[in-house]
Amino acid sequence: MGIINLLPNETKKQMRAARINALLAKYIGVLLISVIFLALACVTSYFFLINSKATAEKVITFNQTKSDSYSSVLSQANAINASFSVASSIISQQISYSDIIMGIGAALPSGVVLNSLSVSKDNIGTPIVLKLSAQNAEKATELKANFQKYPLFSGYIFQSSTLNSSGSGGYPVEITIGITITKNVSL
Repeated sequence: MGIINLLPNETKKQMRAARINALLAKYIGVLLISVIFLALACVTSYFFLINSKATAEKVITFNQTKSDSYSSVLSQANAINASFSVASSIISQQISYSDIIMGIGAALPSGVVLNSLSVSKDNIGTPIVLKLSAQNAEKATELKANFQKYPLFSGYIFQSSTLNSSGSGGYPVEITIGITITKNVSL
């Protein structure tokens, strides 16, 4: 058996509208709660971002003051570095006369002695004249080969070779050569 609805049509319409209104009220309530939740989430995110920004600005300020305190150290380090570069350029331009003398001595073959040598900073890079005495004339070719072995010397020029019968100490041959001392090369 079924239920017989004896309610008037107008009342039936009102009851259906009441049920729909109740359902709409529930949906509106859920929607309002969702909007409130989203608003709270946005406000919380905003405050979190503001707090993060303030913290980041404090860190930047702290690092800037720390950086400023190191700027004096940096300027001192740059000054020291400049001093070292000046000292390095001075040292690289120094002339080691002992290296020159040792190089000439090492290049002389046995049986050859040096009679005169005049070296100054003005002679570096330009030909200088060496006056030598040798036991025989063949030593002149040995001189050339020996001086060409050393990077300290360049531009070997044979100028003269004379026999002096009154040569002292068993060195009768007088040889004159020209060599150029190379800059910034050591033994």
